[in-house]
Amino acid sequence: MKIAALAGLATLTLAFTCARAAMAAPADAASTLPLTLSGTGPYYTLGVNMTARQASRQLDLSDLRVRNAAGDAMAFAWAQMPTPDPQPEHVPARLYKVPLPPADAASSIEGRPRQAWIVDTKDGRQDLLQLALGLEPGAQGTWTLRIESSDDLQHWRTLQSEAQLVQLQALPQVGADGALASEADRDHLSSDAIDLDNVPARFLRLTTAPRSAIPPLVSAAVARAPHRPAPPALEWSEPLVATSCEANSCDYALPRNVPIDALQIAPTDVDTIGQVVVSGRNDASRGPTKRHSLLRGSLHALRLKADRSAERMGPTWDTAAVASVYWLSQAGGEPDLHSPPVRLPGESWTALRLETFGPIRQLGHGAPTIRLGVRPRQLVFVARGAGPFVLAHAAPTEQTAAMSLAQLIPARAADAALPAATAIVTAPAAVAASSSTPTATPVAVPTSPNSPWLWAALLAGLALMGAMAWSLLRQPAKLNAKARRP
Repeated sequence: MKIAALAGLATLTLAFTCARAAMAAPADAASTLPLTLSGTGPYYTLGVNMTARQASRQLDLSDLRVRNAAGDAMAFAWAQMPTPDPQPEHVPARLYKVPLPPADAASSIEGRPRQAWIVDTKDGRQDLLQLALGLEPGAQGTWTLRIESSDDLQHWRTLQSEAQLVQLQALPQVGADGALASEADRDHLSSDAIDLDNVPARFLRLTTAPRSAIPPLVSAAVARAPHRPAPPALEWSEPLVATSCEANSCDYALPRNVPIDALQIAPTDVDTIGQVVVSGRNDASRGPTKRHSLLRGSLHALRLKADRSAERMGPTWDTAAVASVYWLSQAGGEPDLHSPPVRLPGESWTALRLETFGPIRQLGHGAPTIRLGVRPRQLVFVARGAGPFVLAHAAPTEQTAAMSLAQLIPARAADAALPAATAIVTAPAAVAASSSTPTATPVAVPTSPNSPWLWAALLAGLALMGAMAWSLLRQPAKLNAKARRP
């Protein structure tokens, strides 16, 4: 009987173990992504994009590992370790009106007048983050400028072909006493700051586009910071639709573990302009995050009425930016004007909220769509052993960690390019689509096809244990009955 009891206990333990393994398998598989290697190793460069980030459970990606077929972790290094953003310095710059560049002067024989300006930043050793232009008070309109940079006033390189300035005033409205609101009391929409993407330059040249009016510029200022290597180009997601909307706001679900550096907002109707507060929702388990300045974005309102957002939206929402969003047509068949991307602080949120100062329908008959801009990171690893290779997250107890590039590639010069051989994530189409293109539909966790048999084995083990317990309980009664017999 003892042997039978031990056998039943072993069956029950095995069933429990198999059932737990079957339920844990889908979660482990979802965080393991196969890699395809191309080129001659042993060093390979892997771009950790939005899809690859889904294999990590840490915002800094410190738990990612590359493994071979035997499960061994490969030695690796990050191409650029994340560093805190330097504190920008806002300084005034000198603005000079100059003749048009020769090429523009030759092509401006007919049409509306054009103008050019030189901005002296006073220091070409630091990175220029943003150019802020001052317009005459009361000026209204939209203007398009070409932005160029130079260190010697002789050789120019184009930074932006169609930078846009916007300064508009709201129409007068009748107040409660029946009087029209004065010009000073009416709201303004302003887009007078141009992002320069950390370019070092002593001089900037501004030239009006061929069909643009001449903006009435009166001043200029720049935001600059100590020079550091240029960040990688932004990776943009597919358009993301709203998951829910209220009278003056829309919410958007975001993919897990994706720090957002920029946001493109697209209204649904042309000739639409509105003021938007962008807020991010934090996971309660992460606790509060550092709040960032509302003036960090490239677009800002003259009246920052978003200071009330923390009280209205609750403690789990952080205000990230205030922006003017527009889609405006132009006369003469010129390309439409679209608001530039909104710069964000690179936080990883679970959702985004767009809130307007009035009904959300001022951005169109439908909810606006958004696209996420993310800075991809590059990982360099040494391929050792046999493939296939996979990207996976490490267990909390695993001791391996990233090296520096100098440790990983001892013979590499400090300014040398990364290895030309590459590795790319080759996730299944369904997984890639759900990772790189956020959707509002939750992804169902697949179940193992063997789970019914495992549950059957578990129930059989329980039945066997119950039968043995019943038999053991009846055995003393039988022995007592035999003892009473004459």
